[in-house]
Amino acid sequence: MAKKSKPATKARGQYKPRTAATPTQRPAHPAIHAQPTRMPPLSTLRAFEAVLRLGSIQLAALELHVTRGAVSQQVKALENDLGVQLLARTGNRFTLTEHALRGRDQLSAGLRLLQQGVERMRRRPPLDRLRLTVEPAFAANWLIKRLPAYRALPGGMHVLLDPAKQVVDIAGGEADLGIRFGQGRYPGLEAINLFEDEIFPVCAPDYLKRHPLKKLADLKHHHLLRLDWKVTHPWPDWAEWLQAAGVLDEQDALEATQRGTLIGDTSLLLRAALEGQGIALGQGSLVADMIEDKLLVAPVARRLKTGFGYYLVYPQGADERPEIKLFKDWIVAEAKKG
Repeated sequence: MAKKSKPATKARGQYKPRTAATPTQRPAHPAIHAQPTRMPPLSTLRAFEAVLRLGSIQLAALELHVTRGAVSQQVKALENDLGVQLLARTGNRFTLTEHALRGRDQLSAGLRLLQQGVERMRRRPPLDRLRLTVEPAFAANWLIKRLPAYRALPGGMHVLLDPAKQVVDIAGGEADLGIRFGQGRYPGLEAINLFEDEIFPVCAPDYLKRHPLKKLADLKHHHLLRLDWKVTHPWPDWAEWLQAAGVLDEQDALEATQRGTLIGDTSLLLRAALEGQGIALGQGSLVADMIEDKLLVAPVARRLKTGFGYYLVYPQGADERPEIKLFKDWIVAEAKKG
């Protein structure tokens, strides 16, 4: 009888393929699949960036066209999403935490790039002129004489000037650019400082001959031309200037200025000074040409910074448009000349 063959036994060291790995067995070099970073909602980032840039929840709300409460809710939602505190709140005020400061520059730069990208994709009809809203005194005493140089540039355009004192909605399309007098906070707009303003006494050369000024204290005997800015701005008057210069105390300064002439328009104030009617506090950016042309003189060297200035403003990202960029580059260069 034939003997039954025995099952083949595995030779020592022979490889036996496996069809499946047991749960405890893993590849020697597993592939690591990183989980992509989840971004917080863009609306929360926009709201927080506006608060960072403007330093105010109220101004951020104005820029975003929402309520103050809506901005606060967006910031809190971002804090919850990130798991950190971004604003240290004390009543209605806040300070930026270390976590907020870490990402401030990158966040602002990132949203700026988004705005530029949108502006490049936006379809706009070709312009035949730039619409520029500008404070009247700045237009009359600085800008007008320089505009021909801009129009002579390759790509320079005709400029439609709107010398309006009321605020024009540039972000809403009522103008392409603007030059505003203030402190540089304009929700929804980019702002470039052209001049940090300072004020100092100016008068006509003939007036100074008739009424010599040997020392600062002599100002109390002169006819002072006063600008009535307080209706729209907390603008320093002669009384504040005389006190800041250390010439007169508060009571004497008030008595000295009450004898002066009160004028509610900057151009009219400078006209009165040019006509030799007294001494005015001139804004440096507006009287520089007149002093250079020897129409006015500055009889004393003391100057006072006001905290205000003239700013070129335009919608965020609009400088991606060639016509806006050309005007921006030109006027910034002109302002640096003085």
